Amino acid sequence: MVDSRGRRSVIEAAGNLCRRVGLPRTVGQIYGLLFLSPRALSLESIAEQLGISKASVSTGTRQLASWGAIRQVWVPGNRKDHFEAIPEIGGLIRNAYRQILKPRLDASQKRAAALIEVLRQDYETGALTKEEFDFCCRRMHTLSRLQKGLQSFAPLLEQIL
Repeated sequence: MVDSRGRRSVIEAAGNLCRRVGLPRTVGQIYGLLFLSPRALSLESIAEQLGISKASVSTGTRQLASWGAIRQVWVPGNRKDHFEAIPEIGGLIRNAYRQILKPRLDASQKRAAALIEVLRQDYETGALTKEEFDFCCRRMHTLSRLQKGLQSFAPLLEQIL
């Protein structure tokens, strides 16, 4: 396990951030550990330091590598896979936005439109009263406006990062 309270705090903060955006907590913990590590770490070392399974580490490192957050490195005299963080966080955030957040925003916008149509059908079949239908639609339109706002803000975020 990581013995430094400060390092543990950063690792946990990275894990919690990932969890909040719908990603596995362990993915953030792995990145946090590698970000603060002065040398490349093996899968076994990562698992041991974080107290998680090697399978979780393997899955997490594959995800992080696909996002360009970490890279596999060769350690002379050692045949095990080793990884290090790519410290350029702006690129990581851009990739995470493009690969994770943007597709989720797009999908949620489509789901909201589909749900409004289902509500309309429920009203037409009598499953909802006019009052219930109007209330539900107002709520769904509020959610839709929020999603559209996030989508319109996103290109700005891409330019900043």
